[in-house]
Amino acid sequence: MKISSVVIRIVRGLAFFAVVVLLTSRCANVMQGPGGGPKDSIPPALLLTVPEFYAVNQQPKRVVLQFNEYVQVKEASKNVIVSPPSIIRPEVRTRGKGVQVVFNDSLQRDATYTIDFGASISDLNESNPFPPFRYVFSTGPVIDSMKLTGKVLDAYTREFLPDMIVALYTNLSDTAISKTMPVAVSRTDEWGYFTIQNIPPADYAMVAFLDKNNNYRYDAGSEMLAFTDSLVRPITVISDSTDLLTTIDPKDTTTLLARPYEWEMYAFTENVGKQFLKEQVMPDKRQINLVFNRPHAVIDTFRIRGVDSSYLVEEHSRFRDTVTYWITAPELPDTTNVHISYLKTDSLDQLSSSSARLRLQVAKKEEPEKKKDGEEEEKQVLKPDIKYDIASIMKNGVNIRFPALLTQVDTSKIQLRRQDEKDKTVYVNEPFTLTKDTLKIREYHLQAKWQTGTGYELLLLPDAFRDVYGLATDTLKHPITTGDPDKFSSMKLEVSGISEGEQVLLQLLDEKKKSVLREEVLTADGNVQLDYLKAGKYTIRLIRDENKNGIWDPGIYLERKQSEPAEFYALPDNKEVIELLENADLTQQVNVAAVFSRNRKDELPEIIHTHEHDDEHDHEE
Repeated sequence: MKISSVVIRIVRGLAFFAVVVLLTSRCANVMQGPGGGPKDSIPPALLLTVPEFYAVNQQPKRVVLQFNEYVQVKEASKNVIVSPPSIIRPEVRTRGKGVQVVFNDSLQRDATYTIDFGASISDLNESNPFPPFRYVFSTGPVIDSMKLTGKVLDAYTREFLPDMIVALYTNLSDTAISKTMPVAVSRTDEWGYFTIQNIPPADYAMVAFLDKNNNYRYDAGSEMLAFTDSLVRPITVISDSTDLLTTIDPKDTTTLLARPYEWEMYAFTENVGKQFLKEQVMPDKRQINLVFNRPHAVIDTFRIRGVDSSYLVEEHSRFRDTVTYWITAPELPDTTNVHISYLKTDSLDQLSSSSARLRLQVAKKEEPEKKKDGEEEEKQVLKPDIKYDIASIMKNGVNIRFPALLTQVDTSKIQLRRQDEKDKTVYVNEPFTLTKDTLKIREYHLQAKWQTGTGYELLLLPDAFRDVYGLATDTLKHPITTGDPDKFSSMKLEVSGISEGEQVLLQLLDEKKKSVLREEVLTADGNVQLDYLKAGKYTIRLIRDENKNGIWDPGIYLERKQSEPAEFYALPDNKEVIELLENADLTQQVNVAAVFSRNRKDELPEIIHTHEHDDEHDHEE
C-alpha cells in the first residue's frame, strides 16, 4: 500500500510521540521496600529509537532502543521475533540502558521489518515489565499496513497452543515450508493467539508449526503443524500507528480471550517418516519382536530356518508398528536365522519390497539369586493379569491377560461363582463365556449375566491355561464385585445428526480432557447409555472417523488433508464441562452435525484452570 511522504512523516511522528507519552506517563505505586526504603515499581520508559519508529528507506546494521534506566531482555531467542526472518538470526544485546538488535545478514529490499519484543523487556533491578512492544521500520519508501490475526489450537484436544511459529509464504510449492524461509512470521501467545502485522496485500500460504530447532523450517513428523485449506489474503488495514501501541494487561484473561480474530488453525503431528525395520529383539527363545519406524508395517514373508511356518503365530500392536512372532514348534533350532521381506522406504521415498537376513540371539537376562541351602526352589507357574472396571464390567466383563501365547485353554477348569445374597459364605456356579481378543491374542474376555451389587469369585483350577513355554496356571481365586447402581450416577445421550454411512467415535473424558473413560462407535442416531459413573465433571468429544478404523487420524500436509474432525460437545451456555451430581440420572441431547459446525470464534472460551500468567508472554493487539 503506497503512502505519501507527508503522511508517512505524520504517522511516524504520531507513533513515536504516542510511544513516549504512553510509556512514560504511566502512574506507579511506590511500595515500602524490605529495608524500609521505597521499592521501585515503575516500568522503564522508552526515550528514543534509532532508526526512528516507523522510519522508511532504512538499511540499519542495528536497531537501538534507549531507555531511562538499565534494562534486560528475558529469553531473547524465544521471545523476540524479527519478521521477515533471516537464515542468520539477529543478535539481541543489552548495552547499559539500551537494547540493540544487530543484523548479521543482509536486509531485504523494499520490505517492512517488524521486531516484536513481546513483554520480554524489563528493568534490571526489580524486573518491572515494559509493555508489549513491536518496533517497525522499512527498507523501502513504504510501510506495509495490512495484518492477519488468528488462533492455533490442538486438533485433537482443542487446547490453545502457545509458542507456535505462524509463517506466511508466497512460494506455494509443496516443499516450501520445509526448504525455504517464510516471508513473514509471528508467534502464538499463551492463548494460541497471533497477529502478523505490517505485511503487503498478497496471497499467502499460511502454516503454523512448533519450531523445536529454531530454524524457521518445518520438520515433518517431529513438529506439530497446522495449515489453512486455502490461500489467505489480508483484508484488515492497520488504521493508524496507535493500533500498534494498543496493549492488554497480560493478567486480563477475559479481554485476552475475547480478542477478535480472522483465522482458526488446528495443529497435529504427522505420521510421516521413512519406513524401515528399526529393531529386532528376541526376549526369549519362543518370541521375536520386530519394531518398525512407522505404523502399518507390511510384512510379505517371515521365515525361520528349520521351523515350519505353521508353527509361527503373528501378533501385532494396534497400529502395527510392532509385530511379534511366537514359535510353537516342539523342537527349536540351535541358531535362529530369520529371513524377512517387507515394504521399506527406498531412495525415492516410495515403499518397495526389501529383504533382510537376521541372526538372532536370546537377550541376556539377570541371573536369579541362588537359593540358600535348605531353601526350596520356587515353583514356576503361569500367572495371568486379571483386571476389570467396576464401572464397566456389565458391558466389558473381566479381562485376563497372559505374558506369553497360550497353547491350551481348558474351560472345564474355570469356574465363575456368585456369592449367595443371604449367606455370603455360599457360592453358586454361574455360566460364562470366554473369548480371545481378535487383536491382542494374549488377552481373553470373560463375560456373564452379572447382577448389580454382587460379589463373585473367579476360580482357576490347576492347568486351566498353558503357554508356549509349558508353564501352567496353578489354583487361583480372584474376587470380583459388581457396582451398586444406587452408589453411581448415569448419563443418557440422545444422539442425532449422524449422516448415512458416517461413523462417529463418541468419547467420555474427564474434566481436564486427558483420560478417555468410555468410548462408543456410532453409525446411526440413537441413545447412548453411560451407567456407573461417579459424581464429578466430564466432557464429551466426538470424532468423525472418516476412514472407519476406530481411531483418530492426524492430517497429511503433502496431500492437503486435515486431521479427522474432533470437537467437544458444548452446553447451551457454550461450556464444555458437564457436572454430574451424586446418584443422578442426566439426559443430554447431542446433535452431531451441530457439534461439528460449531463456530468457536463467536464464543468466549471457558477457562477450566485458573493460574497466574507471568509477564513474559506476548499479549499484543
